[in-house]
Amino acid sequence: MKSWQRGVWSAVVLMVVTGCQKAPPLKGDTLAAAVAHVEGDSAAPIKFLYFDDLVCDDCRQFSANAAEPLRTQWVATKKLQLTVIDLAWHRGSVAGSAATVCAAEQGKWWEMHELLFARQDTWKRAGDIPAALQGYAGELGLDTARFGRCAATKDHQRRLDAADDVARLTGVRGTPAFVVNGRAFFGALDWSWMEQVLKAYEAGKPELAPQPPLSIPTKKVVDSVRLKQLQDSVAKARKLQRNSP
Repeated sequence: MKSWQRGVWSAVVLMVVTGCQKAPPLKGDTLAAAVAHVEGDSAAPIKFLYFDDLVCDDCRQFSANAAEPLRTQWVATKKLQLTVIDLAWHRGSVAGSAATVCAAEQGKWWEMHELLFARQDTWKRAGDIPAALQGYAGELGLDTARFGRCAATKDHQRRLDAADDVARLTGVRGTPAFVVNGRAFFGALDWSWMEQVLKAYEAGKPELAPQPPLSIPTKKVVDSVRLKQLQDSVAKARKLQRNSP
């Protein structure tokens, strides 16, 4: 395990809470294998795990509103450590995730991440997605030969397979999704809501963190099976909320 991975997950067993439910504990090495990006002080009091998909419309919407304040107001001030886990549930997701990780090798993870969201409607429909992404690497001033060699490796698929395992264990069935200090939040895209969640944790009062709206973005769900799973999860969460004291 690399040093940054130890910083994120050392001696950590993540118990995810969904409403009143607890998912099976996840060991540090399980999570580390799935990580696409991490930044921030490992001693930061808030650990923020963000599940995204580079081809997800809702992730693009969340990132457009959240990326700048999350980095400048929370990561840069050492209040929060950000860990990103990419999921690959659409055509082009694997190539998009590989592009950000390969850009990170040359110090431009965020630049590629935001560029892919900004031009999502273009590259996700390209006939040759890897070639389109290689072009973006050139625009960012990256060594395109090095970028291409990195993007062609099988490591990305292994990482994304591990990410799928983590998503399944934590109950994530849609993106974006978030885990804040071991508590999972699904179903919201609004930065103002997430900011209130983070402020509750900053104040040491996580019980005051507002619940996200329990809505299902049906047009974004990959298939009918996943939609049914998500509907069942929402129904169960609503029932738990009604029965909780």
